[in-house]
Order: sequence, then structure tokens, then C-alpha cells
Amino acid sequence: MRLTIRVPAKVNLHLEVLGRRPDGYHEVRTLLQSIDLFDELAAEVAPEGVIELQVVPSGVVPVSDDNLVVRAARRLRMLGGGGGARFTLTKRIPVGGGLGGGSADAAGALVLLNRLWKLSLSPEDLHRSAATMGSDVPFFLHGGFALAVGRGDEMHPLPDLPELGVVIAVPDLQISTSEVYRRLRSELTWARQEANVYAFSAKLAGELRWETMFNDLQPIVVGGWPVVADVLAALVATDPLQAAVSGSGAAAYAVYPSRRSAEAAAAAIGTGWWTHVGTTLVRARARPTVEYEEGTS
Repeated sequence: MRLTIRVPAKVNLHLEVLGRRPDGYHEVRTLLQSIDLFDELAAEVAPEGVIELQVVPSGVVPVSDDNLVVRAARRLRMLGGGGGARFTLTKRIPVGGGLGGGSADAAGALVLLNRLWKLSLSPEDLHRSAATMGSDVPFFLHGGFALAVGRGDEMHPLPDLPELGVVIAVPDLQISTSEVYRRLRSELTWARQEANVYAFSAKLAGELRWETMFNDLQPIVVGGWPVVADVLAALVATDPLQAAVSGSGAAAYAVYPSRRSAEAAAAAIGTGWWTHVGTTLVRARARPTVEYEEGTS
């Protein structure tokens, strides 16, 4: 039996770095939004102990034990899960762009193997496993629009935003998240923002106020990698609702009232970088859903 799953990318509509935690991670508060840019992951049962990963196109991400798909499989086996699996990962989400592709793939692997290995793990079980694998992984089990706090692993789903147009623009480079945080020199924001999750969530009632959204990492990214500044400036010039760096970059994005306006903007920003034109996703369309691949039983 061969199963497939599609997992969407995300953008950070807002990102605050609040301070360094006792465990060495940074405390963050971020608004995550799924977009219609997908990786696809397929898996089939393999002999006991066999965990294999093929990536298409080859070489775009490592296939070692450090790959989050492989780590997800080994995590579920530690919990008394199934025997083995062979994966095929088709990468469409740019790597090193701040769009969450690796975390999305990990979440997809957890959902896929829960079905393939007939583990019957609850959503809470999957969430706990996801939280051990990376800050954004729990978000991708649900998708849509959400507030994430802590080190990014504590997720609070929020009511869906209306479907909006999106342009993603990614220059030809990858940026290490750890390198961006290493360069974080400015005073952190514990003192200038409310620390209460629920007080912050209350601000989101009704229409989203785009002018209040920001990314604490953006000045570091655009200052350290000038080509990202060029991409962002091109997007800002199209008069979007919002334009920003996603996470720690290198991707920049812009949000528009409709897909049609996003298409017009994409035509205006030039062809010097990889681009995707699409929409945001409501939770029902973003949640990873396992499907049987055609021709299997």
C-alpha cells in the first residue's frame, strides 16, 4: 500500500522575539498562515527497521538521519510504532526560505505513518511528537491561521482569515535560522509588548490590522543579505496589504486583497528571483490529509 499527503508552506504574518529562554531557545510570538504552495510526501511499508528517503529533485535536501522526515519515522518507532517505510518526497517549497518546508514535511510524515502503520495515535499524541522535532512542526498538523508562542511549538488556532492573494519571492540563496538568531543584537521585546497570549489574541478580533504586524528578524535579514532587501523593496512597491520577510528568510512575501491583484503584482516585480503566486489557505484546505495513491489498495 502506498499513501500520499500534501503539506503546505507557511508565512509569518507577525513575529516577535521576546527574549532568551532558560533552555537556550528564544521565546517568540508569531502569527502563522498557510499558503497554497505544497510539498508532496509518499510512503509505503518496508521491511522491519528499513527507513529510506528519496527526494525529488535529488540533492535539494539531505537524506541522512538528520532529515526531519526520517526523524519523524524514527520518533514514531520509538513510541512502539510500525516496522519500516520507504518515502518519496517531492520538494516544491524552497529550502532555507523561512517558509517551513522541512517542518511541514515532518508533520506530514507523522500523519502519514500514523495511517500507514495503523498506530491509532490521537491528535494529542501527534502534537507531542511534533513538538520534539522543531518549533513550527505542531502548526503544520493543523494549518490555517494560528498564534504560536513559547519557542513556537505552543499553538493556538485562530479563526480563518478570508482568502487573500499572496506573492512569494525567493532570491537564489539559503539563510540559516541559527545564523540570523546569532546576529540578533538589539534589545529584545519583553519590555515593549504584552506577554499575555490571550491579550494579544484579543487584538485579532475582527479585521486584522496589517499596520501593526512586524518581524523582529527582518532588519537582520535585509541588513545582512542585501538581495533580500531588493526583493522586499520590489514587493513593497506594488502597494500590498503587507510585505515582509517570512521568518528568518530568505523568502519575502506580499499579501493582497485577491489572487487577481497578486497576479498583477507578480508581473510587476520582475524575474530576478523565484516566485509563487497563490492564496492563503483556510484550515480545512491546509490540514494534511492522507490519500491512497492511484492504482493501490
